[in-house]
Amino acid sequence: MKILLVQTPHYYDGKSRIPTFFPIGLGYIARILLDAGYNVEILDIYAHQYNDEEVIQKLKEIDFDVIGISAMSTQYNYTKRLASQIRALNKTKKIIVGGALATFSAQTVLENTDVDICIVGEGEKTIVDLLENLENLSRVKGICFKENGKIIQTPLREYIKVLDTIPFPAYDLFSMELYVQRSFVIGPKRALKMRTGHVICGRGCPFNCNYCSKVFKGLRLRSIDNIIEEIKYLKEKYQIRGIFFNDELVIVNKGRVYELCDKIAPLNLKWNCQGRVNMVDLKLLKYMKKAGCTSVGYGIESGSQRILDAMNKNVDIKQAEQAIKDTAKAGLYSNIQVMFGYPGETKETVQETIDFFRRADNPGDALSPVTPLPGTQLWCDTLKKRLIKDEKTLLEKLDGGYMPDAKVLINYTEFSNEEYDSLRKNAEKIIKRNYFARHPVAGSINYLLRIVSIMKMLGFKGTIKKTIEKLSANA
Repeated sequence: MKILLVQTPHYYDGKSRIPTFFPIGLGYIARILLDAGYNVEILDIYAHQYNDEEVIQKLKEIDFDVIGISAMSTQYNYTKRLASQIRALNKTKKIIVGGALATFSAQTVLENTDVDICIVGEGEKTIVDLLENLENLSRVKGICFKENGKIIQTPLREYIKVLDTIPFPAYDLFSMELYVQRSFVIGPKRALKMRTGHVICGRGCPFNCNYCSKVFKGLRLRSIDNIIEEIKYLKEKYQIRGIFFNDELVIVNKGRVYELCDKIAPLNLKWNCQGRVNMVDLKLLKYMKKAGCTSVGYGIESGSQRILDAMNKNVDIKQAEQAIKDTAKAGLYSNIQVMFGYPGETKETVQETIDFFRRADNPGDALSPVTPLPGTQLWCDTLKKRLIKDEKTLLEKLDGGYMPDAKVLINYTEFSNEEYDSLRKNAEKIIKRNYFARHPVAGSINYLLRIVSIMKMLGFKGTIKKTIEKLSANA
């Protein structure tokens, strides 16, 4: 049996985003299917940036028996269109969807698209079981499917307990050169362009923030030795110089991070990861720096304790402030994620966020409009309060995801939409102005870099950019 696996693109404002993140989930599924004896082919629309005409032509050229599509919740519209294109060419072949879209919105997907089967949750064991029982789907755990006009959901499948038993992704089936060349490690200048691989250290997160969409409940971790073995493979085969850890949370306990540092340091790679403000200290951060770490991501989300409590964040605002200061002292970049407009946001809480970044001595980042994602408490509350009429409508509006410059999808505040946007943009400006007033050299370089980016867009290139980059490196 031949299986065609499809990686869908990520659209924003009608354009596909640049493919910089290797599709790890689909890579795992491909490897499992190969090991089970199936003939597997990849149609990576994301990596190759195929347009609709090219996709249709590829579908006509490729021979397959079953097609599997990997999709996030933000890819609902594209997945619906793709399924329609597939069905127009193949009336009877099964269309399977996996990933967050299928896990959280199976009913909506099956009711409104040409998709036949949704894999709910972890897919490695389910996909093999499913292909072996295509004629008797009710035997398969962890799926939702159409049958005689009805939608049937089977019992959930148990998680794979030991992640080390899952073989590495089938990297060789993908156009890896496209990914490693376009990828980057986040560092002091945000993006350190270098040949970069993407690895996960585990699945899930032990915390339960109300806005966070988690495909996996709880937390399961790979052994550090297993992680290092995969990194060595990527370094040898694809000559990577950096690692982007894609986990929701890499810094889950200090002992584990120290072990990771000890074993990754000899590989002489740059790397970044996601942390949590109540799980780091200066000693650990300095140790990470010596091991090649360039930045740590923090979901700060708000500078208001009142908003953090409403989010069920379970951190103290002082912990967040200290973590940012310690990260800077350790010589690492803080890759900060912040929201704007969470339920309960007021002018007072906005001011508290501005004051927080001044105390933390940090320029902050874009204040992203709060976006409800399937599988979250915020999503459930949004539907329960009838802030939008149904899940389908909300999925259709999620195309852009939570891009920093996106328009407000749902206004949870008492502000008008115009005031909302004005307050958000003004807060961003004040946070940066406060920082650069205290750091005039950094402010001047930031201003010049913005000019260079404009010149680059207009086609001007030359020595100015190199000069500014040298100034930036010495700032």
